[in-house]
Amino acid sequence: MSYQKQAYITVEECVNTYLDRSEQGINKFYKCWNIAFDGMTQLGLDFFFQIRSKKLPINGNKTVNLPDDYLNYCKIGVFNDRGEVIPLKHNDKMTTFADMLPDRKAKTEDNTIFDWNQVNSPIFYNFWNGYNVTNLYGIPSGQPFVGDFKIDPTAGIILLSEWFCYDYICLEYVASPNMKKDEYYIPVQFKEALVWYIAWHDISMLPNSRRGGLGDKTYREKKFWNERRLANARWRPLYLDEAYQWSLENTRLTVKV
Repeated sequence: MSYQKQAYITVEECVNTYLDRSEQGINKFYKCWNIAFDGMTQLGLDFFFQIRSKKLPINGNKTVNLPDDYLNYCKIGVFNDRGEVIPLKHNDKMTTFADMLPDRKAKTEDNTIFDWNQVNSPIFYNFWNGYNVTNLYGIPSGQPFVGDFKIDPTAGIILLSEWFCYDYICLEYVASPNMKKDEYYIPVQFKEALVWYIAWHDISMLPNSRRGGLGDKTYREKKFWNERRLANARWRPLYLDEAYQWSLENTRLTVKV
């Protein structure tokens, strides 16, 4: 499938735009490109880095390898019969000890410890409400409990609970910068914001006596934050049907006594 890039521009184009406007030579390109890459990362994490979905296989020790472009997870779960993702529950109690070994289960279980909290837990599974089976207390009603997970970012894997019985998981995550053929792309709405980010940090750490006084630095910083605000408004415009839907949902949540 071909890559759609009409709405995107390269980071290199933003660097060249700044160099042209500031009347600087090509000798400043690599410094400005490094600044632009930092700016792209900050803007991308806040706004436009892509959310990707992948169906990943389960390793023999109930772990899953994270994708190479993984930054942060949004949702981890399995599919239902309507194409929705039923999420797993995050469990901080799961240990990362021996998570790279094939016999992780044998090394992390101790059957001599009896968990009274688990016996007296108020969570009920497979509760029949007269019409269908639901869950109570602690788990969203109507969704099956499929297991727990924990992410080990150092090892680059997802740990799954031993009772997880599927042979895959669906991972929705924030992906690293958009790169195709050794070029990084950003949405065209963020061009001016990135240009002013370069302009700001090009002189931000220079002494006031060399080039660019405090007033110039402050002006460039303000221009960046203003262009960042405008870029976000263009990137996520307000549509009337979405505003109407939001109003209806909030109206239903309002209870008048």
